[in-house]
Amino acid sequence: MNDQDPVYDVAISFLYQDLALAQALYDELSKGLDVFFSPRNQEQLAGSDGLDSMRAPFRSQSRLNLVLYRPKWGKTPWTGVEEIAIKESCLATSFKSIFFFVIEPTTEIPTWLPETHVRFNFADFTLEEAVGAIKARVQERGGQFKPMTPSRKVALLEVEEKYQRDRRQISSDEGMRKIYENVESLFDEIAKQLEATNANGHLNIEHQTKLCFGEIDQSCLLGTQRLGMAIVWFQRYSNILDNNTALFVREFNQSPIIPPGYIPLQQPLMLKEDKYDPDISRTREYVWRPQRGKGELISSQDLAEKLVLQFLDLVERDRAGKVAREVWR
Repeated sequence: MNDQDPVYDVAISFLYQDLALAQALYDELSKGLDVFFSPRNQEQLAGSDGLDSMRAPFRSQSRLNLVLYRPKWGKTPWTGVEEIAIKESCLATSFKSIFFFVIEPTTEIPTWLPETHVRFNFADFTLEEAVGAIKARVQERGGQFKPMTPSRKVALLEVEEKYQRDRRQISSDEGMRKIYENVESLFDEIAKQLEATNANGHLNIEHQTKLCFGEIDQSCLLGTQRLGMAIVWFQRYSNILDNNTALFVREFNQSPIIPPGYIPLQQPLMLKEDKYDPDISRTREYVWRPQRGKGELISSQDLAEKLVLQFLDLVERDRAGKVAREVWR
């Protein structure tokens, strides 16, 4: 296939945590361009050879490969396959077929990307400006932005309505069961991360897990002698998700793990609280959405890593004397 007859104008490669941004770009670009976006193409991928279907859009079927880059990109199974295909496309087009969109500040850029290649930073662009820049690159590559038609609009609305119907299933019995499984998966992954962290002998972080569905909360507690974190899934009623339902993440200036027979003299001071809501991604996986921030979707595995790193950051702050503590007089 040559540059004059691609199947797609743009193919988007992204990490799972950037699904919300990838979706926003897809929504805008697909109003007038043909866009390959994997959550929209799951049926196509499922019905053909997996690896070839993953590679082809990026290797030879798209005018422009849009990479939403973080240092972890290319190191996951899915993006690793896409990276190989994108490199092949770059070599065939003298790097004219790539739009490299850096999502977080970093100096860790792939060595195969020439230093002279233009990189766009998310922090420096609004979504509208990014879409305009991508459209311009597509036009440079021979593509045309096609005006929206009634039939195209109806097709987009149909896909969106189906996704919203599936999202509403999160409150069903099956949805509740999958949320519980996601909580359990999160706590298991945190335990694995802590085992790996403790293995180097520099720190000893205790953890304690409570999983007994049907009770009000499920918890995973992390603690050292001076610090603590509580990750709590709170659901007031076992069959209802209300406004108070959330995954709470709280930092403390003492360990929340109480040894048997020990009576603490004072309650630990809560230093910070974050909340995450359960959600369903466009790939129909159960994920977590922070109540604050840009609305990114996070898998349980990625959230576990994030929370362990957050606890280690708390340790670092404490060693620098930046954690509030009660002054005894």
